[in-house]
Amino acid sequence: MSWRLVDQGQGEGLARLIETDGQRAVVESNQPFAVGATLIAIHPPSGVEYRIKVRSGRRVNDTWFRIEGRFISLTKPEREGLLAEAASRKDPNERDA
Repeated sequence: MSWRLVDQGQGEGLARLIETDGQRAVVESNQPFAVGATLIAIHPPSGVEYRIKVRSGRRVNDTWFRIEGRFISLTKPEREGLLAEAASRKDPNERDA
């Protein structure tokens, strides 16, 4: 699932959800986020805004950072939609993108 990052002083960016259980999230982002920061992203097709409180982050390669955290302010319908989309993209041989 691909997201557009909201400009929080670093400019807009891109992120992709790698895995989630509906409460926690692992995201790859083209911008770094400090521990305690809030990653704000919008899913373009639906317009839903997702907020993730960052627990940890590390550089994956020259372009991407792996961000781990928990969703904040996620409604039940948003959580169910997120889990449904993540499950529909699940392939045992590949990561979610």
